[in-house]
Amino acid sequence: MIVQNLNCTVNVTTLKNAPFLLPWGASVRAQVIATNVYGDSIVSSLGNGAVIIRSPDAPILSENVSQRTPTSFGLTWTDALENGGTPVIDY
Repeated sequence: MIVQNLNCTVNVTTLKNAPFLLPWGASVRAQVIATNVYGDSIVSSLGNGAVIIRSPDAPILSENVSQRTPTSFGLTWTDALENGGTPVIDY
């Protein structure tokens, strides 16, 4: 028996863009079809729902070299690509 991929990863950006346009917090459900040389199976039952995560991505961190001293250093960060659908309120 040859077993192909039994899992996959779906990029959230794909689901948030057209044609899907799913909002943050949306539940995502999937079905699977098995295929062999004789054809396709019937469609599987609906899988458990995954949720598009609402928490923001981590900020992008770097050292602020101009603040470096013999006893301390400074850090600077910028917002991540995704904010989780609502404004970031604290770092």
